[in-house]
Amino acid sequence: MRSRNDKAEATATEKGNSKMNVTIRREQPGDFRAVEALTREAFWNVNVPGCGEHYLAHILREHPDFVPELDLVLEADGVLAANIMYTKAKLADEHGKEKEILTFGPLSVLPAYQRRGLGKQLLAHSFAKAAELGYDVIVIFGNPENYIS
Repeated sequence: MRSRNDKAEATATEKGNSKMNVTIRREQPGDFRAVEALTREAFWNVNVPGCGEHYLAHILREHPDFVPELDLVLEADGVLAANIMYTKAKLADEHGKEKEILTFGPLSVLPAYQRRGLGKQLLAHSFAKAAELGYDVIVIFGNPENYIS
């Protein structure tokens, strides 16, 4: 089993065919303000004037359904460029049978790093970690345009 501070390192291709050194790791308390700032920058004026996603990131960490093992940051060439957070939820069928599932959000990528495959890499890594933790269903809420290659 991996330790809670495990890092995954890889290389991602940027637009222009140059390479970035990428590290994916768990968010640490020292990252909180930077993650909230990158989330604000990623969502500012995207769907509505201003945004509230950075406040969601701030309060989510204390919620009982928050999954800290899946609170991940991505560093690109040493820059904290992306973050993803997960919460537990329940899915119920028409007979009331419930299944524990995951939802994620916000998934935030600094604007200067968007459309370079970093969000996709962070998602793939988090999906693998979720499977390691025994989760087999993840429900996605958000703009479908953000989740296509």
